[in-house]
Amino acid sequence: MRCARLLSGVTALALGALGVVLAGSATTASAATAFPAHFSAPYVDAGLSNTTLTSVASATGNKFFTLAFVDGAGCQWSMYNTASWQSQISALRSAGGDVIVSFGGWTTDNGGTDLGNTCSSASAAAAQIENVVTTFGVTHLDFDIESNALTNTTDVTRTNQALAQVRSWGSSTGRSLSISYTIPSFPSGLSSDGTNLLSNGRANGFTPDVVNIMSMDYGTSGTEMGNASNSALDGAASQVASAYGISLSAAYARMGNTPMIGQNDSAGEVFTLADASTVESHAASMGIAMVSFWSEGRDNGGCPGLSTASSTCSGISQNANAFTSAFQRFTGGSSGGGTASEYVSSASSRCLDDPGANTAPGTLQEIWDCHHGANQEWTYTSSKQLQTLGLCLDAVGQGTGAGTKIDLWPCNGQSNQQWNVNSNGTITGVQSGLCLDVIGGGSSPNGTGIDLWPCNSQSNQQWATA
Repeated sequence: MRCARLLSGVTALALGALGVVLAGSATTASAATAFPAHFSAPYVDAGLSNTTLTSVASATGNKFFTLAFVDGAGCQWSMYNTASWQSQISALRSAGGDVIVSFGGWTTDNGGTDLGNTCSSASAAAAQIENVVTTFGVTHLDFDIESNALTNTTDVTRTNQALAQVRSWGSSTGRSLSISYTIPSFPSGLSSDGTNLLSNGRANGFTPDVVNIMSMDYGTSGTEMGNASNSALDGAASQVASAYGISLSAAYARMGNTPMIGQNDSAGEVFTLADASTVESHAASMGIAMVSFWSEGRDNGGCPGLSTASSTCSGISQNANAFTSAFQRFTGGSSGGGTASEYVSSASSRCLDDPGANTAPGTLQEIWDCHHGANQEWTYTSSKQLQTLGLCLDAVGQGTGAGTKIDLWPCNGQSNQQWNVNSNGTITGVQSGLCLDVIGGGSSPNGTGIDLWPCNSQSNQQWATA
């Protein structure tokens, strides 16, 4: 079984054609934003230019991202397009979001250009990491340690010693830093090299705030990727509990999980939107710290049916930002785009439902018995959208008249996809001013449709969240 990786060979080729901006060539970023207690932070390939952070945040409500990767050739940090990303980070912070900056990755770690390998001392590596913190003004750092970097004991030791120094520096300068490892996993959990990384860190005075597993690229065609991801998380949590001498629940609280969406690097391994729902639900139920995925620039249906991994599309049929929206439900706290809720009709005690979890644009919405599935979980975003499975609740044809049907449609920011969720239990269309209404009223059966209707205070226009 080959080692899991975040940066595919396709991406590595794409990055090779781009220029690198070195440390110190751009001004310090704006003040950081506080992260929620639990959040989704998809990886963004810094070497590509197909992601605008604020646009994704506006469309999905997801406001936190992991910017990857920082290279360390010559014991000098560098990242592609640094000045451009600093500008994007400032705009994202103005919108209430922020980024984690990630070091390493497959290409860097495989090529031996991570700071732990190229710097001659832990203090020299620590100085470079500290410069990244001050340059970007970040509070969250990630270290993707895999391939040669994970098996090189000298590299591992120097990296852990450097991180211990960085944490001490942060404390002495009033910076509260959250630092994560991101490491490969099997469906059963971490490899022996992964657990050695944990024990080595502890021996050298460093314990990460989050142990984020890469639940991807297992090397076996036909693997059910959602179940494998959850199994990997469970196995790794037990290993983290053992490594740090903590309870299993405490170990889950410091875990992260990062699958690769769509077609993985390993042939026959495909992570679907249904898998995303499975992984997000399990992550929430176990109380882990964060979820992520590789990568934001692939979260589109630009190459359906592709059987090899692309750096710019998922390889499956999907709407743009569908995975981002699916994982965004995990984010909690006021800084995020809202948490997922079920909307229960007071007339029938049935839930607002996307029938059959159908993601085809134009699927009419109904009520069905509540079953806590992803197609009944709705995220109310800061843009007043109600989203499920990566799509928005939509008044058909931008209709504003009584009886206008309600469907799902790709999120587009238009007012017929904006809703006021009111304290009196009604949901009203921003464009129409009409109420979300269960057709026919009363104790309506499964499969009853939803429309817009003048607000009348009846129970079929009352919705409770659960």
